[in-house]
Amino acid sequence: MKHLALAIVTIPMAFIIAASGVLYAFIMMRDTALVIEIDAMIKTLVGATGYLTLTTLLSAAIGVLLRRTTPALVVLLGHYFIVSPLLRDFLPSIKNYFPDTAGYYMYMPPSSDEINVLTPMQGTGVSMLWTLIFITVAIVFYRKRDT
Repeated sequence: MKHLALAIVTIPMAFIIAASGVLYAFIMMRDTALVIEIDAMIKTLVGATGYLTLTTLLSAAIGVLLRRTTPALVVLLGHYFIVSPLLRDFLPSIKNYFPDTAGYYMYMPPSSDEINVLTPMQGTGVSMLWTLIFITVAIVFYRKRDT
């Protein structure tokens, strides 16, 4: 129930955070020759909101496992910014299935310069799978410690 309450609070906050960045770019670029389509902006906004929400829930699940939120934050940020970039070079075949890389595909529009391995829906599915696995493990460990 804590994770559900966290999701209820996180979704609007993630939307506001993502909207501030996306809408600012939209407002600043509306008079330029480069036109941002509303559909692309909405897809990016929804993807970024989902990414922030799933990352928050993943961090909360790790916090339940470690019984503290600060070490969970350190573990997750360490994975996102240190471990995952290092493993991309050593494990190129599975690099797109890490939660940070899969989450990237949730909000980034396809580019002609780069080969997009995952679609936004596949990125969402992989990120949700990571989050649900950690929430399930957290629930199991929490129940075992509670008894």
